[in-house]
Amino acid sequence: MKDEAKKQLKQILGAYEERLEEASRREAASRAAKDAFPLRFSTLRKEMFLPVLGEIAEMLNARGHEATVREQEESSTTVGGVSSAAVGLCVVPKPFVQKTTDTKKSFVEIMFSANRSEQKIVVSTTNTIMNSGGGVGKRGEYELERMTGDVVVDQVLRTLEEAFTRE
Repeated sequence: MKDEAKKQLKQILGAYEERLEEASRREAASRAAKDAFPLRFSTLRKEMFLPVLGEIAEMLNARGHEATVREQEESSTTVGGVSSAAVGLCVVPKPFVQKTTDTKKSFVEIMFSANRSEQKIVVSTTNTIMNSGGGVGKRGEYELERMTGDVVVDQVLRTLEEAFTRE
């Protein structure tokens, strides 16, 4: 083989090997980020979500509503899937608090769930209050780093405003 051809082959192989190494580095970084995500969410849950949601729940309870903060650990489901770790606020509005358990099915819930595969926090709500435009749905998703106490408060306030002010 001519020297020029050898030189060209070395360049081709060198560039190919660099791309392989870069792909391997990206894959390792992605895997490390995915592995760290549950712990990062758990830390955020303890340090930010629980205090913020707890303060909101205290204010709601003081006004006669029944508000509870719920936590859900990540777990496997019976069909082979994974149930995401989550934290949320469930509110039974004042008119339904003193009702029997059957009528306590009127509630508003906002959940912040860890989506491990996308490495995002998904915000979703459930509203079962009659005549309030109730429903279930996703409200948004956030990068872990963008999730702040202000975002949590904003999402909760918007959810409660929609549930409590619609006729």
